[in-house]
Amino acid sequence: MTRSILNHKDMPNYLWGEDIRHAIYLINRVATRSLSPPQTPYEALRQRKPNLGHIRVFGCLGYARTEAAGRKKLDDRSKLLVHLGTEPGSKAYRLFDPTKQRIVVSRDVICDEEQGWNWNKKEDINSGMLNLHF
Repeated sequence: MTRSILNHKDMPNYLWGEDIRHAIYLINRVATRSLSPPQTPYEALRQRKPNLGHIRVFGCLGYARTEAAGRKKLDDRSKLLVHLGTEPGSKAYRLFDPTKQRIVVSRDVICDEEQGWNWNKKEDINSGMLNLHF
């Protein structure tokens, strides 16, 4: 499961720990025949069905809202990050910032499940600038 999740969005192998955490989260919420009657491990433990409405595609793009403190009027209100699953013990999402190589935890996230980060491109300082030659 871990290998297929990483390959689905062409994710780098160094995120395997986050991938395993997400895979375990999913396995605990999927029905299994080893329990009688067939139910999820979550349901067997907590005596109620799990809510699956918050689950998003691992590796999809997530737009996390930035804090208003220190933000100027025309600055971006969100930051483009990569979705890594849910934060244990809370309703927040775990996100990865590929430019800073940091994990960010946020509840204010909008996910684009169709898109993924381009892991093959190299970040260039002037990537957002026009190269005009006179």
